[in-house]
Amino acid sequence: MKRILTAVLIILFSAIINGRDVLLNIYAPGAAGKMVQVYNQPDPIMAGNTLLTEILVPDNEMLSLNIDCNDICWLRIRYGVYDLLLVVSEGETYEFELPYYKALTQSDRLNPFFKYRFSHIKVPGDNNINNTIRYIDSLFFQYSGMITRSIYLGEVVDDKEYLLESFAGIEKMLTGDYTLKYFNYRQCLLKMIFRKQRQPGREDIELMNKEYLPLMPAFTDLVNQVYNGYLRRLASDSRTDSLRVYINYGGSYDNIFKLIHRQGTIRDTALLEFVILSNLYNEYYMGGFRKKAIENIFIHMSGNATDKYNRNLAYVITEKINRLKPGNITPGFMLRNRKGETYTLDSLSGKFTILVFGAMGLPETKAELEILFSWAHEYSDELNIVIILLDEDFESSLAELDYNNQNYLFLDGSESSTLIHDYDIRYIPTFYFLDREMRLIQSPAILPSENLRRLVVPKLGSGIINDIRD
Repeated sequence: MKRILTAVLIILFSAIINGRDVLLNIYAPGAAGKMVQVYNQPDPIMAGNTLLTEILVPDNEMLSLNIDCNDICWLRIRYGVYDLLLVVSEGETYEFELPYYKALTQSDRLNPFFKYRFSHIKVPGDNNINNTIRYIDSLFFQYSGMITRSIYLGEVVDDKEYLLESFAGIEKMLTGDYTLKYFNYRQCLLKMIFRKQRQPGREDIELMNKEYLPLMPAFTDLVNQVYNGYLRRLASDSRTDSLRVYINYGGSYDNIFKLIHRQGTIRDTALLEFVILSNLYNEYYMGGFRKKAIENIFIHMSGNATDKYNRNLAYVITEKINRLKPGNITPGFMLRNRKGETYTLDSLSGKFTILVFGAMGLPETKAELEILFSWAHEYSDELNIVIILLDEDFESSLAELDYNNQNYLFLDGSESSTLIHDYDIRYIPTFYFLDREMRLIQSPAILPSENLRRLVVPKLGSGIINDIRD
């Protein structure tokens, strides 16, 4: 509770200093004693977002929050199974009701692929920006979905041009510069989808270069659609294939920038920086260019990009790709065992360590641990086995296992909301193999079959492995 109160006070203080506070008066039915979290809008490249504040809903189910905002801000309110979108303007007050609270189940919470129920909050008032954007998006996704299904599933769409005309009719109902821009970006993308265009037209290019709005989803959706794979296409074209040399072999960022800029479709500097970041982030995982070269470009852009948003985005990307890179120290934690004793990475150093993230609520965890335990005890002098349980009830999850006589360390991860993010856990169980200084050897490690044993034992200095069975 102290941490929550501190976070709220920091936000209140920041808002007072900057004079840009937004007041949210929220009714949260059925949520007394539950947590409401407010995040910023996920970034348009990695889809990562930052927790701004979290607060417990009081018994009367009414709460007020002050959020610091400059101009127009996109917020995400995480609330049980719901992920709710809200657009706010600095200095404004918003009153609204959340859906009736529905808690996450244990299987939801432990499922890395769980999808929250997403919707755009309806705010009282006909002219509220949220209701306008809600309406624009509802038609956009309805019509684009119809065309997509017609292309890939063969569903018949009787009059495509009528749908375009119907969408265009929204424009005359719009008031305000921001919503008009939002509509224009959505309309541009809808036309490209309808006409199966790969390349943008002249009007589309002019629209994207007119103003850089990386915090507006309609803008970044259009840019990502148009320029997805753009650098790879340039590098594969004989007229611009020097781009691959520039990227892969240490060519200056200025040369890379100038070559792309000469193609003529991206004239705005900030937009071009965003396209470079977006493309290279995808290529980092797809293997289109050398990883080390891409890392160096991200580092350069984090300090030298002309646009502040792009510099920050480059920094966040750099931090993410290095967080779990082999050879780096793993993200820290401070967790307790069943006796209440606290463990950190430093307290585990000195031995090699297999770090396991699991949940006894999932049968895969128990099955894989049994395989691991069948051989790991032979190397207890050199190897730590640390199991971080993510179940809601630590004691109950331990009761399902009878390993009291084993030299394994079980830690309570139920209260750490950052573990799944920090360790990029995409499935459970997940294993990491660390050296004596808590640096990653493999991230993530393969499951504890004989293959994991083949990886671990040579590192322990035990030489050739015998008696490996399935």
